[in-house]
Parts: sequence; structure tokens; C-alpha cells
Amino acid sequence: MFQRFLLRQYYKIYRLDNWTRRHFTFSGHLVVIVMFAAMIFGVDTKHSNTYQLFVFLLILLSLAIINSFFNRLKVSIKRQLPRYGTVAEPLTYSVTLKNKTNKYYDKLTLIERLQDDFPEAHQLHDFYQQKGIINFRKWRKFLSYQRGGVIDETPLATLTHKPLQINVSFTPIRRGKMTLDNSYLAKPDILGLFRKLILLDDKQSLIVLPQRYPIKPLKLAGKRKYQAGGVSLANSVGDSSEFMSLRDYQQGDALNTIHWKSYAKHGKLIVKEYQDEYFVRRALLLDTFVGNKDREQFEAAVSVAASIAITERQNEALLDLMFVGLETYRFTTGRGVDHLPHLQEILASVQASSESAFEKLQKAVLTNSGCCSSFVCVLMHWDEPRQNLIKQLLGNDLPVAVFLLDDGTLNLEQCEYKPEHFYLLNYHHLAADLAAI
Repeated sequence: MFQRFLLRQYYKIYRLDNWTRRHFTFSGHLVVIVMFAAMIFGVDTKHSNTYQLFVFLLILLSLAIINSFFNRLKVSIKRQLPRYGTVAEPLTYSVTLKNKTNKYYDKLTLIERLQDDFPEAHQLHDFYQQKGIINFRKWRKFLSYQRGGVIDETPLATLTHKPLQINVSFTPIRRGKMTLDNSYLAKPDILGLFRKLILLDDKQSLIVLPQRYPIKPLKLAGKRKYQAGGVSLANSVGDSSEFMSLRDYQQGDALNTIHWKSYAKHGKLIVKEYQDEYFVRRALLLDTFVGNKDREQFEAAVSVAASIAITERQNEALLDLMFVGLETYRFTTGRGVDHLPHLQEILASVQASSESAFEKLQKAVLTNSGCCSSFVCVLMHWDEPRQNLIKQLLGNDLPVAVFLLDDGTLNLEQCEYKPEHFYLLNYHHLAADLAAI
């Protein structure tokens, strides 16, 4: 209860701090600091004249605030956001401002904002578990992560009657959906102490994809497996196969296979002959149970899965992404079935799950193992249930590659029952470990 009360007070202080940062210029902050210092040292009016400085600065600041209310500037805004961003990579987009008055304005500043949501209960619980004793600095850092980054203020050139186009850039620090809130146009008063914030209504959102790293293609000797529906599975619903040739009708052939154009031409029944399609289908398993692991380790696991999915794009194979959230999910891409960007969007929204989720994932994997050629597993634990799953897959003569994320405390000698393709990755220097594969 005390921590929740403390965090609510932090949030109030945080909002007040943001208000002062946005409204007061650098000179305005200096005036406020000197004014409060003069107020403290000028309490004794009989022995000090410092109170006169306090009164003078208070009047000066009051005039600046009153002057900021006299504003006739009207501006419209239009953003051109990309569809996707990527964690840890600069994201640049264009902003067009249009002055709706006939006057020219200078010394303006554009303040772009990412939506600032108060964290939910489960997020606060994770925050308690990871950070322990909470101070205001940690709280600010946590809210910055919730937003997804920080966008610096952008000074503008003189705003005339012509549209002004500028580029804004920032670096996302988390994956998932990110919302750009309504912007502010800061217009300083004539004294340059206080800024009037003009609201520009244009709320938009985009998807930030997980960070990806270069990784060599995996050489798993998976066999081609029969896929019900063949290649046409990519574009239709139901079972069908690849068309091969025409032949004479035989007793028992289905009526929907009759080629009616050939019947009209030759006067006898001719049917279409199909051949079932065999091709490679690889499953990518993502273990979403975090347990006592750090949240950063889970984010690294998602990045590894995203990097592998990018690499698999080069193969002429289907790729199944399997993980457990509120339920067991299986998404397929490749050979015309869906598209890789959609798979990356799914990975951008993956969340951690409970301990029982791995049992559900194991059941789904074994159920679908018959149509899969090989498996790539991204894990954060190397315990008995996960070892048993790998043994079962290997026992079914299925090639398996395991990417095990760790914080550096584990070594290969401690990992028992490793498959041939086993990669132990330290998430603190993930890029180097993946490049060394």
C-alpha cells in the first residue's frame, strides 16, 4: 500500500515537472529559482532588502504569463509516419505545419509527445519485483520505457503563410504499439520567460518491431513432409493439391474433378489429375515463460526469434511461429502464406506467460510435429520439461536447433542432453554471440 501511495505521489510530481519543463524557457527557470531564493532570504524584511528582488521577479513573471494568453496563432499539423519502427534504430518521420494566419512567427518550438499512460497493476508488480526500493529517478526511467522513448523538442524556422515541413527523429526503446499523442507548438512571450502551448490535434500510432541481429542461416537437414492442400494452401481454404495433367474418367472419380471444357470438345468424360505437394516446413518455438529471469532476457529472446524469422525468409519453406500467451498460438508464413512483416508484428506484441504455458506449448508442438521438417527452439530455461521436449523431437527423427538465453552464469558443460545444434547466448552481448554462430 505504501509503495502504491508513493508511486501516485511520484506521478503527480512527474506531471508537475513536465508542465514546468514545457512552459518555462531557460531564462524563465532562472527567474523562478532566483525568485524562490529571494523569497527565502527576504523573510526578514527589517534586516534585508532581498524581498524587493522577489517582488520584482514575481511581477516580471506574472506579466510574462499574462502576455502568453494573448495569442492569435492558429496552426494545423500533418504527420507522415512510417508503418513500422525498430527498437534501437532511429525512426524519422516528416511533420508539415501550416500557418492559418497572415502574420509571420519566429522562435517557435515543436514539442512532439509519446502517449504517457499510467502503468497497469501487473506492470507495477513487475516493477516492484525488478527494482526493489523505488526512487523518483527509477520511476521516471520506467515511465520513459512505458512511452517507448523520448522525442527532443524541435526549434522551427520562421513560420510564414507557406507550409513548413521538418523531419523529426527519435529512437524507440521498446517494441509494440506506440502512440504519438497530440503535439504542442510552444510560443514564448515577449520577455522570453514563459511559453504558450498551442495544442495540435493529430494523434497517430505505429508498430515498433523487435530488435534484430545478423545471423547465418541454419543448416538443419529436415525432410520434405506432405502438406495437406499443397501450395494452394497458401491462397485458399480447404484441401486441394497441385494440378498435374488430364486423364480419362475412371469409376469412382469425384464429379468436381471433371474438366467440362474437355468433355464439350471430345464428347467423353475427362478429369483433372492432381499431385499432393511435399515441401519443408520449419517450426519456430518461442518460450514465453520468464520466471525468475530478468525482463531484458525475455526481450532478448523475442529479438532472437525475430532474427531467425528474417533469416528463414531466404528459404523456400513454410515457417510456423508457435508460442503461448492467453492461449496457444500458431502463425504460418512463407510460400505465399501470409507475409513476414505480419509475423514481425506478432512478435512485437508477444507478452510473457505463466509457468503452465510451456505444458500447453509442448502439447501443441507434439500434436503438429508430424507435418514439420525441423524445429528451432528459443528458450530461457534448460530444465527437465524442456529437455524432455527436445528428446521427444529428436526421438521422432526431427532435426532440432536450440537457442538458450542466459545472463552469463551458465556454461555449455552445465547443459546436459544438448542436441547437435545448441547455442548458448549471453543476452548482455547478444549481437556478438549471434554473429559468432
